Amino acid sequence: MARVSTTRGYKGKGHCSLRPLNGTGRKFRLGNVISLSETIETDRQSREDFQEAGGGELDVSEPVTSVTAELTVNDIKPETLALGMRGSHELLAAQAITDEAQDAWSGERVTFRYIPDPDQTITVKIAATAAWAGTTAYAVGDLVLDTARAYVCTVAGESAGVVPTWPTTAGETVVDGTVTWRDLGPVTLTAETHYSPTPQGIRFLTGGDGLFVGDSILPLLVSYTRNPQYIIQALVNSGTEYELILDGLNEVDSGNPCVGRYFRVKFSPTSGFARIGNEFAELPLRMTVLKDENRVGAGLSQYMEFLTI
Repeated sequence: MARVSTTRGYKGKGHCSLRPLNGTGRKFRLGNVISLSETIETDRQSREDFQEAGGGELDVSEPVTSVTAELTVNDIKPETLALGMRGSHELLAAQAITDEAQDAWSGERVTFRYIPDPDQTITVKIAATAAWAGTTAYAVGDLVLDTARAYVCTVAGESAGVVPTWPTTAGETVVDGTVTWRDLGPVTLTAETHYSPTPQGIRFLTGGDGLFVGDSILPLLVSYTRNPQYIIQALVNSGTEYELILDGLNEVDSGNPCVGRYFRVKFSPTSGFARIGNEFAELPLRMTVLKDENRVGAGLSQYMEFLTI
């Protein structure tokens, strides 16, 4: 039996999809679009009637100046987020990351370059690679390596002409010329003693306080397994053009289908996205509906069309 309309009330729902018009990339759904509305703006000019006291208009010209549409999405998908940020998105596979350089400060968190796999081992080492050198100027925070132990300069000065007798107990110090060195222990740090893993990297514990000298940076080398993840690069393109297709339905008309097509659209960067908050995040998007000169024929719109029962 053919579908028929039972009411002209309208309460719309549906799936919104985008198809890139440059021929690269697949069609994809925006997800849960909670609002979609278009606006047609005009430049209205009129010729007033100055012949009678009552006034009025003799003629009016109202050419369309722009067609835009507003969408709000609360499925924060990588594709949608990249769309709102004039960016790109890429799915990164799991990968072993070895000796990634990081800087650390006492009591602070260290955020790795990538999100680590929580089920895989993390190795954190002090980035001490330089051997001690005689009659050399050292600054506070400088590191040297001796037999897999790291030593940090706590008092600046010039080293002696002969190598000092290095302590082998973490926290002990040795005077070397006018330099004072502190033993930091083995270069490989101990989890839950010096640091604790976080979902994004590590955070230093009070047990790691002895690794730091004031506000000096402690350079690290971290090794871990990258969790599969999306990476979104913002503001790296001028905006791809799309066709937007609405597979809609009228909820109050027995769910009868309706279809909308915006033939050529270009999105503006989002006007705001709340990354921290108590409510579900929403991504507002604004698109300009452009003329599609490939659509030709009597009575055919070059902007958009809608099908309804």
